[in-house]
Amino acid sequence: MALAFPPVEWVVLLPLAPVPWLLALSTEERRGRAFASGALFGLAFWCASIPWVFHVVTSFGRQNGLMGVVCLVLLAAILAQWPALVAWSVAAAAPAGSPWRLALFPLLWAASEHARSYVYGGFPWNLTGFALYRHPVWIQTASVWGVYGVGLLVMSLAALIASSVSGRRRLPLALAAGLALAVGLFGAQRLAKPLPAGSAVRAALVQPGIPQEARLDSGAGARNYEAVFDQARRAADAPVDLIVLPESALPTYWEASPTLRKDLVALAAACRCAVLFNDVVSEPGGRYYNVARIVTPEGLSGPPYRKIHLVPFGEYVPLPKLFFFAQQVSTEIGAFSPGEEPTLLEAGQLKIGMGVCYEITYDEVARAEAAAGANLLATISNDSWYGKSGAQPQHFAAAVLRAVENGRFLLRAAITGTSGAADARGRILAELGPDRKGTLRVTAGLLSFPTAWTRWGYRFPFAADAAAVAVLVFALARTIKQRRSIA
Repeated sequence: MALAFPPVEWVVLLPLAPVPWLLALSTEERRGRAFASGALFGLAFWCASIPWVFHVVTSFGRQNGLMGVVCLVLLAAILAQWPALVAWSVAAAAPAGSPWRLALFPLLWAASEHARSYVYGGFPWNLTGFALYRHPVWIQTASVWGVYGVGLLVMSLAALIASSVSGRRRLPLALAAGLALAVGLFGAQRLAKPLPAGSAVRAALVQPGIPQEARLDSGAGARNYEAVFDQARRAADAPVDLIVLPESALPTYWEASPTLRKDLVALAAACRCAVLFNDVVSEPGGRYYNVARIVTPEGLSGPPYRKIHLVPFGEYVPLPKLFFFAQQVSTEIGAFSPGEEPTLLEAGQLKIGMGVCYEITYDEVARAEAAAGANLLATISNDSWYGKSGAQPQHFAAAVLRAVENGRFLLRAAITGTSGAADARGRILAELGPDRKGTLRVTAGLLSFPTAWTRWGYRFPFAADAAAVAVLVFALARTIKQRRSIA
């Protein structure tokens, strides 16, 4: 299943890879073995799909190779609890061989992905629907019930295929084909429909290609600073309304540097445009915030956006008692504090819903911003920490789904890639891969019409959670009753 995700992207495996596991679950008689199978499935999937954790911990976390492996396996084991719980619930809720096992699996899977996104601070990385980001026809239902609904559809196909194989029946396979056809027709119809009319913004997305090692070199700060501004000035050679600089592109901050303030205002004045950039804001008491700001020829425009969801191991260490040996990777300024609620960045007709780096993987941030009136989504990131193990395209995949869910164009600037843009249907308009230097020019529509997901569809995962809790309670009650009858 990990091969269905970036960087390999063999998406045909997405509904096929779980089938052998589902066949085993459908006839498993022992709940403990079912739980173990889910734990092993999850452990294998996460170790195979996020090997970049090893690179981060060893290259920038100042740990040896053994500790890198330990961190990867521990994180994978924590995440593996969700498929393990799903497998146990399936086996405990219905007897072996019952069709209810396969029928319940997609619902429980969707609920587990939602829980994984928020429990322990959340890790909504590589959600099932993200793997389909290059295939817009298959992700259009995200506009109704989010990426969790897309995952439910994928696992419904897997369950129907497993049912057909286990019972040697054609009907489940026909139902799977019908479901795929219905989803494809819905996607094709939505893609063929013109986008709502509205204003547009000409944007330049700057990817300076500065590796993390160069950023951490104290003697290279001035050189990196000039390189970023030189690239930004050249981006304004053609008419542009918005220049987007990535996270961590500048080695100093607005509050601390009169030179930066002068240069940013001069850049905005020279191109007669807005410049979106990353900054750090400090408050009395030693609180620091990772923020995004907009500067115009007149100066700063409105309050900053304060990052809400911080990066585990990057900006804080999760479960510090368990990961007592791990250190915070980021050395920017100290321990960051999370913002409390999303704030739109506004300048002229722009009302930008932001996601700083990792938090674009959280559905509720972009949804709240779209509901508050954002007419464009943007995300800035520093993915140079993660080496060449697939984190950059995995991160970009999540951003594309946010565009579909909320019906907004999305712009993404990353310091070493992947930078890119997607329209309100999730069609990728431009993309610049990892470890390259360049500037992407795109025209993005400014849209305000809400999708079903933005208005009310976000309630779907909570409904799935409630149904999953009901199944879990029933499974527990059934288990207790059976044990009492045996006793």
